[in-house]
Amino acid sequence: MKKLLPVAILAVAVLFCSASTAAAMVYVSITPDELITCPQISEFWFGVAPCEQCHADKTVTYTVTVATDPPPGWYLPTSVVSVSVIPGEAPAGWFSWLNLQPPLGPPDWTWSEPLDVKVPLTLGKDAGGVYTITVVAVDWTGSSASTTATLIVQDHDYVSETLIAGTGEDVTINRDLKSMAVAVKVKKHIAFTGEVECLTENEYLIENARGNNANYEQESVIFEYKATKPGDYLIGDEQFTSSAVMGGTGVKVHEHYEILHGPTKNGSMESRCTNLNHHVTGDQRWKTELCTYNNFTNGYYLLESGQSVPCTRSISNREEYDGDLTVARHEIYRRP
Repeated sequence: MKKLLPVAILAVAVLFCSASTAAAMVYVSITPDELITCPQISEFWFGVAPCEQCHADKTVTYTVTVATDPPPGWYLPTSVVSVSVIPGEAPAGWFSWLNLQPPLGPPDWTWSEPLDVKVPLTLGKDAGGVYTITVVAVDWTGSSASTTATLIVQDHDYVSETLIAGTGEDVTINRDLKSMAVAVKVKKHIAFTGEVECLTENEYLIENARGNNANYEQESVIFEYKATKPGDYLIGDEQFTSSAVMGGTGVKVHEHYEILHGPTKNGSMESRCTNLNHHVTGDQRWKTELCTYNNFTNGYYLLESGQSVPCTRSISNREEYDGDLTVARHEIYRRP
């Protein structure tokens, strides 16, 4: 037995030594190799959370995959000591993680982890550019592997954001936007007296949008409105048009809503959410999508929507509500 002990130790030493001098035992990949995004909307105001429902998430996600390939005859568990993300010129704060230690795995082992990237909309700073992301994996023998991916960030060509919180005696908001580049015409009128507790009215424009970025996008949340005395009101009228003749989707959307305080009306609102995104370029070219939600007491709501593409398609829709109702609507229009 005593003579066999040195032989056993020598065998283990040779086994570990051969593993450390073998070809690389670790492989890493990141998919897809390119993603396109834009700064996160509705999170501009520092310390203020987005109001309730309306919130379009601009997070994009890569998948990092690590695999081990030990030498023939290897039967012991293998481990990757670290997986690191090198963001290059991109700020580290955009990434959900920069360093991870994967769990111990069998000899032929594969492990994957999502890597989320969210670009903030920051006052005075442009985020647009092309960024190279490097992912490096190192195994327990010191062998390493690396790969890269591309992140493309498009800045908005136009941004309009409003945040109104508490009681307003007399507030009026008017918006009028026309863009030939994305075939869009938008008109908004919102007026109220009484209380609101949030309002958040937004508009975003990217003329040459790529990937899944929208050419035009709006989020319009009201949340809590309370007409506190006779004569108080909240009135909104919002119109969106994209002419097919001008290269748009041919979609028209008209929303009108009223919450009043009077002899037969008690006011209130408790939400109103509208998220509209419109594409004439990019991966979702010629698509307009509307998501709306209303909840009111003794209020009035009108929705007129449809699509008109000459010699191809004609769709019209009109919905009118009056009373204690919850109204929800989701519409998608694609140009043929």
